[in-house]
Amino acid sequence: MKTTRTLILGAGLSGLSAAFHLAGDEYLVVEKNSAPGGLCTSEEKQGFVFDRTGHWLHMRDERMRRLAASLPGVDWVTIERRSHVFSHGTVTCYPFQSHTFGLPPRVIRECLLGFIRARYESGRPRPPENFYEWCMASLGEGISRHFMIPYNSKLYTVHPREFACHWCDTYIPVPTIEQVVDGALTDPGHDSAGYNATFSYPARGGIGALPAALFRLCPRERFMFDARPVAIDMRRRVARLASGDEIGFGALVSTIPLRDLLRLVRCGESDRLHAAADRMKIASVSYCNAAFTAPPAHPGHWFYIPEERFMPYRVGFYSSAHAPMAPPGRSAAYIEHTHQGALADEAAFKRASVELLLTMGLFKSPDDILFMDYRLIENGYVIFHREYPDDMKMVADWCRDSGVALAGRYGRWVYSAMEDAVLDGMRAAEAAREMVSLRGSL
Repeated sequence: MKTTRTLILGAGLSGLSAAFHLAGDEYLVVEKNSAPGGLCTSEEKQGFVFDRTGHWLHMRDERMRRLAASLPGVDWVTIERRSHVFSHGTVTCYPFQSHTFGLPPRVIRECLLGFIRARYESGRPRPPENFYEWCMASLGEGISRHFMIPYNSKLYTVHPREFACHWCDTYIPVPTIEQVVDGALTDPGHDSAGYNATFSYPARGGIGALPAALFRLCPRERFMFDARPVAIDMRRRVARLASGDEIGFGALVSTIPLRDLLRLVRCGESDRLHAAADRMKIASVSYCNAAFTAPPAHPGHWFYIPEERFMPYRVGFYSSAHAPMAPPGRSAAYIEHTHQGALADEAAFKRASVELLLTMGLFKSPDDILFMDYRLIENGYVIFHREYPDDMKMVADWCRDSGVALAGRYGRWVYSAMEDAVLDGMRAAEAAREMVSLRGSL
């Protein structure tokens, strides 16, 4: 049986970060795929570069900036976000709640009055219990009805009454009345509100250049690829792989989907952990990598699509954000749709994608499409079920008592960005060192 001081499950961005920051310590990374990077990878076809949908790196933290600057072979460009909303037959600036200029007058009126009423006529309501209540209390009925509710219903595949709202204050900007009024009267072209107003991106190679650089700085012999865990015995501190191999460990860093980890665990609290896993749901993302003979008619980087009549929820153009992602004079895009379980009809999704592009006026004809390739992200968006706060507290207590560190969007079962994944890996490495020190080496 192999043994290691720290076992890391998953070689995505957070797992690679944990491995990088464990330099000098003994560790082993187990990855089910044949290469590192997870969802933070890129592919090239006919001179076009595609990420696994939009992956834009926000460097708000000084530690992230220092790490990015130190990576050999990776040069960075800074891009100012140009994001938009397509609804009611027109393109408006994002975020919707402070940019209603250009919408039908009745829609603007409903959004303004609803926002004002939410601010001044609601009194002191009880704290919101779900995302729907948060939207109504924070943004009002008009903004909620015309964007927040339909868009997030598409994104998360369930009605906003069915998921928690603890994340909203961080990721959804709430404007002032002045901003809402100004945004109804003028079109700024683009806006700097929200957590992702600017982002950094590799000058060459797509976002996959980031994990590739981290991997090059880690010893290759510390990684096991095409290796999938099937059981984790926490009493013996042994992970069993599908191959039959067993790995003994001191500390465990998990970046794989939390639901999957809990189902693998065998310990005295297995029943509670498995029950929590059964309550966890996640939306899969189907997307198309699309290449075009010309740039789109609008320079926006990405467009949110709230209306139910359109199947996709977002369209983004890699080449509009960073021109080298496509050959000169051409363009590269991703078109996204969420669902639970398998996609019912791939051909229908492609037809709906083409229909949306033409309806938006981004292209004149299907003949502008060079190719459109279907891809699937099985684990896309965590759905914060009603019991989420209690379940996550129970899991956090178990992890603390069991010598387990969670990292990454799916490992921690949260909504987060790439920068958070890297910082999670950094924190997980520190936690692993402490856990090994307390428990002693194998």
